[in-house]
Amino acid sequence: MTAAVGGLVAGLSVFAGPPVGLGVSPSGPWVAIVPLIAVLPAVLCMVDIARHPRTRQFPPQIWLAICAFGNVFGLFAYVRFGRGEDA
Repeated sequence: MTAAVGGLVAGLSVFAGPPVGLGVSPSGPWVAIVPLIAVLPAVLCMVDIARHPRTRQFPPQIWLAICAFGNVFGLFAYVRFGRGEDA
């Protein structure tokens, strides 16, 4: 039984190279634009929290963490529930 398991593991090629059919890696301006689109709203949210530190429901530090790690849902939650009336 050990030989069968060893043969099965030996039959798997871990270092066979890149998978076939995935295509080439992306290049061009999209490589820079797509991450910028993903990060820009979070940065704008953090700037807004820094400019208007009077937030509702949580202290500004918690909202910063929610915006940084909460992705799109954190940004919408801050705009809907966290911004103070003076903003």
